[in-house]
Amino acid sequence: MISTLWEREAENEAESLIKRLKIAKLPVCPFTIAEGEDIIVEPKDSDEPGVSGFLMRVGNVFGIQYASHIKNDGFIRFSVGHELGHYFLPGHPEQLFPNGDGVHASRSGFISSDQYERQADCFATALLMPKSFFVPALRIAGEGFAAIQSLAGTCRTSITATAIRFAQFVEDPVAIIVSSSTRVECCFLSEELKGIRRLEWLRKGSLIPSSSVTAHFNRDHNNVSQGRQAEGYTMLDEWFGSAPQIEMQEDVVGLGSYGKTLTVLFANQAIDDEDEEFDED
Repeated sequence: MISTLWEREAENEAESLIKRLKIAKLPVCPFTIAEGEDIIVEPKDSDEPGVSGFLMRVGNVFGIQYASHIKNDGFIRFSVGHELGHYFLPGHPEQLFPNGDGVHASRSGFISSDQYERQADCFATALLMPKSFFVPALRIAGEGFAAIQSLAGTCRTSITATAIRFAQFVEDPVAIIVSSSTRVECCFLSEELKGIRRLEWLRKGSLIPSSSVTAHFNRDHNNVSQGRQAEGYTMLDEWFGSAPQIEMQEDVVGLGSYGKTLTVLFANQAIDDEDEEFDED
């Protein structure tokens, strides 16, 4: 479910573009789309922390550069999709280039609090993983990290972007958590988890539960940098305040040069919190 007006706008613009270009299957190639708009796309070395790409404008001519320091096909394609969002979304060129020409540095990957960056992220997600193609693929992909990994291969998208899209449409209770060291960077919940009464959302900067698989995993930086994986079980209420005491499987993977960890909490059945007892003290 798309929760805000600007997210819906991004989703609608991406869907309209997919239809206009008559794209009929996965994967969707952002380079081909850029070429069709006469936008030159090329790599660029960048030492700016967090910068994923650049959109350049000279008059009515646009160019895209993506940061070459992360050697990941899915990340690169998402970064190009993000810049295409700035190009196609109404109001973005005017906002980013108030004087007409210039260079805009983007921070994609849902790490920015800026509305225009977040909307471009939503556009890239919907462009590379259109709902009409993604949902049928999701239904046969399985569960947990294995399903996300399979979908990422099908869509040629990054694990993180695919996991976020997975949480958006999966029917099971699923939480996607990106963390660094002992702290949460961001969290995305499936509709099943969002529906639990009194569940307290994880905020950026929240501590990871010390007994979790993720906490143990993050203590060794090599786990993250080398893209290792781990799995185990955790309790939902250890992560989310006021949640029911439900056992969840916990799949964890290091995101390599991105320097962060992806955690997938999931159960393969619905949670009926009406029958759960909560501590009112």
